[in-house]
Amino acid sequence: MIDVIGIGLGPFNLSLAALLTKTPAISSQFFEQKPCFNWHKNMILPHTTLQVPFLADLVSLIDPTSPFSFLNYLHCHQRLLKFYFLEDFEIFRQEYNHYCQWVVGQLSGLNFSAMVTETKAIDGGYQVTVCQNQKMQTFTAKNLVIATGSTPVLPPFLQDIATKAPKRCMHTANYATHFDVDTIARNDRLAKVLIIGSGQSAAEVFRALFEQQLDEAGKPKFAIDWRTRSSGFFPMEYSKLGLEHFSPAYTDYFHSLPTSTKSQLIARQDLLHKGMSVVTISDIYQKLYERSVGNQPTFATLMANCALKAVKLNEDQPTTINVTLHQQEQNQTIHCDYDCVIAGTGYQEGLPDCLSPLLFDIECDDLGQPVVNRNYTLNVLNDPKTAVGSGHIFVQNQETHSHGVGSGDLGLGAYRAGCVVNQLAGRAIYDTKGLDIFQQFGMAK
Repeated sequence: MIDVIGIGLGPFNLSLAALLTKTPAISSQFFEQKPCFNWHKNMILPHTTLQVPFLADLVSLIDPTSPFSFLNYLHCHQRLLKFYFLEDFEIFRQEYNHYCQWVVGQLSGLNFSAMVTETKAIDGGYQVTVCQNQKMQTFTAKNLVIATGSTPVLPPFLQDIATKAPKRCMHTANYATHFDVDTIARNDRLAKVLIIGSGQSAAEVFRALFEQQLDEAGKPKFAIDWRTRSSGFFPMEYSKLGLEHFSPAYTDYFHSLPTSTKSQLIARQDLLHKGMSVVTISDIYQKLYERSVGNQPTFATLMANCALKAVKLNEDQPTTINVTLHQQEQNQTIHCDYDCVIAGTGYQEGLPDCLSPLLFDIECDDLGQPVVNRNYTLNVLNDPKTAVGSGHIFVQNQETHSHGVGSGDLGLGAYRAGCVVNQLAGRAIYDTKGLDIFQQFGMAK
């Protein structure tokens, strides 16, 4: 029986796999349905960087001496001095992805094109069924670690259009592979593209579209309208004390709060993790200003306080999408036709379908969300009539509701994986108490 099976292989379970190399006595296997590691490949656009410093790699904040650090990656690729002269803490997503692939190439027990189809409890642990290379295999493990990530979310009325016309309506997560200028081109008028949302992804798509908007003669290939229901195009909170919310101390504080208080807090903390970076906003503004020199048209408009209310494919022109927008402060509604709608409407956490046989035995809170203990384990009901095994089910990036906004943050990934390693080992392999901050979030008990 394997000590631990990881389901999903993004940065968080890759971090766990890398950190487990210090404990060779703990056997592990990781399964990922994608054919290779490719982190958010459709959002690796020109100029895009992480929104966290390079120290938020797979290992450094819990084990800065690890051979799997980003700095060692640079050293091994003879890029360390170049990075030193770059003097930039935020690294390009393309290089972060290449770094992770470099780590993948050094580890054993990582299985790609391997879909976990079912899990069930057995005596002493769990049985996992995996489909790999069209063959079904069964593995048993004492513990599971779920890190299947979040999934792009479209409002139902947008999802229906995206299913019917994926090249004309899409989530920002699919922009790189779905958007095609030739598909939306028109002979009767200038094509129009609508971008919805004011997070980093929407901003990066706007910038990418703006850069390819003009042809060689300087004529526009399409117009861009950028709309958001938010009250403005605001930057993500990035002050030093604000960043301390992404710390074990805040995780401790948040986890101790009542469930109802947590849900209210999360709703008020959007700008801690959903806003745009100041650098991206500045870059976009500079591009708009440069194009407008001499009062030339920009062929782009921006509007906040403007909510998307409905969309439908035009019956008379099936290549056109009719959009209903509502300016909330003026209480005015308009109807516009667009040739493409790109929605930065966020991502949603959720346990994978392969866990369905176990869900009846996992405790949920008053809001119907899985109870996640402070040590990142699901709270399994202790009813002797249930079939849940005796091992732990850990979750990574599925606990915003219980642990706060740091759940999906790369900076806390190594810390959380270190906590999981310590649990599996039954002793302190990694120092999870060493990430102190200056701020105190609650009254001392």
